[in-house]
Amino acid sequence: MIIRKAILDDLGVLLHFEQKVIEAEREFDPTIKKSNTKYYDIEALITDPGVEIVVAEANNEIIGCGYARIKISEPYLEHESYAYLGFMYVVPLYRGKGVNKNIIDVLKQWTVSRGITEIRLEVYCDNEVAIHAYQKAGFSKHMIVMRMGV
Repeated sequence: MIIRKAILDDLGVLLHFEQKVIEAEREFDPTIKKSNTKYYDIEALITDPGVEIVVAEANNEIIGCGYARIKISEPYLEHESYAYLGFMYVVPLYRGKGVNKNIIDVLKQWTVSRGITEIRLEVYCDNEVAIHAYQKAGFSKHMIVMRMGV
């Protein structure tokens, strides 16, 4: 397996992965639109210098992806900026084999190379599988975001 920077030629696979992420997250979030849903401008992510979007490859096939985006922190926090991880996806056949951790490790290296000392991500509180995977990669629970439909 290799982890490499995504290129525009990967766009078709990444668009497919985006729909798989949305499909999986509908189970945890009833507010996601039922159709014509997009989370990302993937082409912009690939070309944005403040974003590192990577893909995992095995046997010349893209099997996973993720990105780190530099964000400005709230002024009350000790760190001025942080890396936000998103678009984390691994093809089901390859889950549990360390693909996600390898993607995170590469994104962590990219983050550190930019002098950033904080990495954050969001995960649905009921997505125990993802929470466990992120904890194995070194993340700890930090805050729960709550909502109410009115």
